[in-house]
Amino acid sequence: MSSPFLDHVFLNLICLSKINKLKISFNKKEGLAKMANKSQQFSVAVHILCFLEFNKKGRTTSELLAMSVNANPAVIRRIMRKLTKAGLITSTLGTNAAISLAQKANQITLLDVYRATMEDDEIFIIHQETNPTCPVGSKMPHLLGGVYTKVQATMEDELSGFTIEQLVESGIVETKG
Repeated sequence: MSSPFLDHVFLNLICLSKINKLKISFNKKEGLAKMANKSQQFSVAVHILCFLEFNKKGRTTSELLAMSVNANPAVIRRIMRKLTKAGLITSTLGTNAAISLAQKANQITLLDVYRATMEDDEIFIIHQETNPTCPVGSKMPHLLGGVYTKVQATMEDELSGFTIEQLVESGIVETKG
């Protein structure tokens, strides 16, 4: 399922993600640090869904998810709203509040999660205000457009081939206490 081209693309995305993790904005209204990186929201959303599948016989709360992710429960609830809106999770309120998958784990693909967590569908955005008199700058939007479209399509195709169930079954082993 992997190719040298995709490995290179994803390696660059990982590097960019690590750089962007250092960029945390603070929202005084909410009084908490917001995740500045969209790809970090994607990975946290995948984490949430994998946890829900792993703990499907138990009761899961946003506080429990926050402990697993090592994040503020408000951050978890913000991502959960996106997952709920996309029809990937459901939650109940009250004393016995719980969160669960809205679909079977083998029906939720990473592409579904990507689409739920990304505000816009494009992973790369081409800078449009290039210098029109520069032989390089004037051509950049045109040159990169096709490349970005191909990378986006390849990434989405790859993400559609992985389900939450596959991730849980392949990498999460229950430890016996």
